[in-house]
Amino acid sequence: MKDIILSSAKRLLPVLLVASAAIPANAQAPSLLAEAQREYLAGNHASAKTKFQLVLASDPKNVAAKNYLKAIATAEAQAGPGVRTEAQYKKLILPQVEIREATLDSALEYLKQTAIKASDGKMKPSFVLQPGVNTAAPVTLRLSSIPFTEALRYVGDLAAVQFSYDQYAISVRPKASAVPVAAPAETRPAEAP
Repeated sequence: MKDIILSSAKRLLPVLLVASAAIPANAQAPSLLAEAQREYLAGNHASAKTKFQLVLASDPKNVAAKNYLKAIATAEAQAGPGVRTEAQYKKLILPQVEIREATLDSALEYLKQTAIKASDGKMKPSFVLQPGVNTAAPVTLRLSSIPFTEALRYVGDLAAVQFSYDQYAISVRPKASAVPVAAPAETRPAEAP
């Protein structure tokens, strides 16, 4: 999905740059427009969007700002809700993560409570465990000033699980390389002599 967004951005970049050079604006708008363009190229679309909106507030006819905002809206629409959810969690910085000899399910509950506290109750992650997840997998971890998504990645590495972000929940599933839980032995009828 990220490749699609970057590909779209690369195709639109020459058009957007030409449009921005061709349209004069008031004295403050060009520097703000340049800042917004730098943010956009760096992949900080939320910050770029805010700055482009400010450019339009001071210069409602700025074609470059309008085109960039359309490109951002298109990228957001293509990204889907799961990507937006992951992006929000990437921005959430956990000041301290300390998990000692916990099980996976208690580690996830700890991360949930830590995220709620770090976001002042604005973000409340919900985990959905898929079949085959070993909830008793041991987790010991100590981190500081880390994005929520990175803390989850470390937990996933320790417990042999992977996470995918949906609109309303974070799915937890066994890693593909994880050793599957042994199924009960199949019994065969005795062969006749």
